[in-house]
Amino acid sequence: MRRARFPLLFLWLVVAVAGCASVRPPVTGGNAPDPEHLTDWTAKGRIGITAGGEGGTGSFSWRQSAGRTDLALRGPLGAGGLDLVTDGVQLQVRDASGLALDGDAARAELEQRLGGPLPLAQLRYWMLGVPAPAGDGPGAAPVQMATGSVPGFVQDGWVVTLDQSRVVGAWRLPVRLSATTTGVRIKLVVDDWQLPP
Repeated sequence: MRRARFPLLFLWLVVAVAGCASVRPPVTGGNAPDPEHLTDWTAKGRIGITAGGEGGTGSFSWRQSAGRTDLALRGPLGAGGLDLVTDGVQLQVRDASGLALDGDAARAELEQRLGGPLPLAQLRYWMLGVPAPAGDGPGAAPVQMATGSVPGFVQDGWVVTLDQSRVVGAWRLPVRLSATTTGVRIKLVVDDWQLPP
């Protein structure tokens, strides 16, 4: 009888320890990122994209320098990878075969691969875990902040969820986040943040 109990007790202990290990305490300390001051940074990690019922995973390397974004994607969106350069308005795309596109042709290529428009002007803010500055004019929609236990916000039809963060320097930065809109879901895991000294 004792032998029968031991495996059950051992199994219960393993499950309890595994359950405790998966519960992460909330991150304390660090300031919410201020995009006015945090303008130069590098982030590297993994990306998963689901669009139109199909998905792909890969890696990314993101270099932000003031308003310029240099984003290298390897794996998702087909064709082995893409290099994107944007200032939030203009866009240049180069694929793994060396084909370079800019302007409307680059935007059309990216939307065809993604299955919808990418929020180019907002992405650099969302990477920091904050909404983009509200636009002016009649088309500007207000930002809705999340009210549940997981922080995030809704902006321009995208739901941005900040699943996990950590303190890097003076800032509290996302390490797991997702952005979802109709038919498209982007998930990011940041393995390495690099900030200027």
